[in-house]
Amino acid sequence: MTRFDIDPSKTDSFVSVESVDHEKVQEQSHEHITSKTPCESHGSGTPFIDRELRTARGQETIRILSAALNDLVDENKCTKCTVENLMPLLEGHLKELKLAKQNGEWSKEDRKTLKTEFKSLFKPAKKSLKNILKGN
Repeated sequence: MTRFDIDPSKTDSFVSVESVDHEKVQEQSHEHITSKTPCESHGSGTPFIDRELRTARGQETIRILSAALNDLVDENKCTKCTVENLMPLLEGHLKELKLAKQNGEWSKEDRKTLKTEFKSLFKPAKKSLKNILKGN
């Protein structure tokens, strides 16, 4: 696996690339992800998303996505096959979410909450990506 580190003392376009032990990174990432303590600076700003991700369906989707991401970094796995195998899962999950919305499993308030939580999560990333792509 390759790690990309940006040196803040260098220009914006400078990126150092170094080889990293994949198993060591997995262990560190797993330790960070499995932390049971809540975020001390933010708390849980996404209780609806948190609840949905902790359902059996959400947990299974996360496990499959995690396995797919591991396959993407594995030198012996084909990226195209991994993505092709992953797409039906993502499409099925989106169809289930759409059906849940249409069947009234979520109230109007729940849908609004979900939309607000997603926006709050991804707005900073969207802004950052826009700036990068525009060259700002």
